[in-house]
Amino acid sequence: MTGFGLTLLLVAIASIYALGLVGYRLLLSARRLNTELTKSKELIEDLNDFEMTMPSKAEANTGADLLSLLGQKRRISQAKEQRVKARRRRLLQRINNIDKDKR
Repeated sequence: MTGFGLTLLLVAIASIYALGLVGYRLLLSARRLNTELTKSKELIEDLNDFEMTMPSKAEANTGADLLSLLGQKRRISQAKEQRVKARRRRLLQRINNIDKDKR
């Protein structure tokens, strides 16, 4: 085999190898796309199955209900603050758990 034939063979093998790599990457991308599509279909089905609730009509409150309503409002605001603090704690924990050597 001559030098030209040998280089032609090497180029053909390299191009087949590169084509195989491109095909493999395409296969991996198609698999990821398929999983994301199934997830989105499930979420869309859940969204379509969601029942729309109509808000209740607002009613005027009397002075006798004031203390209980203020207590409910305080409990709601405290629960909201606790959720914010818990979220902040989780975020800080994630930041602290980041492995700095992998950067």
